[in-house]
Amino acid sequence: MKEYKIEETEINSVMEPIVAYIAENKATKGFKPVFKTSDTALYNEDCLKIMARFPDDYVDMIFADPPYNLSNGGITCHAGKMVSVNKGKWDKSDGFENDVDFYEQMFVACLLVLNFNKINYELNIRF
Repeated sequence: MKEYKIEETEINSVMEPIVAYIAENKATKGFKPVFKTSDTALYNEDCLKIMARFPDDYVDMIFADPPYNLSNGGITCHAGKMVSVNKGKWDKSDGFENDVDFYEQMFVACLLVLNFNKINYELNIRF
């Protein structure tokens, strides 16, 4: 795989390597950042799909908030009232083995795209 590295003098062209990589790999679906500056892009998408499109050692920081898999039909107390813990289908466990497989895939994808010269990884996860 070709490596695309951005020199500090090329900060204004931060998206060019990603565009070149996507074009080279014949990616058909585009992902648009929800927020973008000259040196930052924020995506609100499936992290595995986004990271699969980045070249190795490209990302300086990852902030991930994966599902906790707590939507199990239970209840909790909130503001003195009994409420459901169900957040939606996205938060339901897919079984222990599948949940572990997802986290393994996510961590491997992060390790591939993170630039270890400028690494910062934030993960909001509960075990």
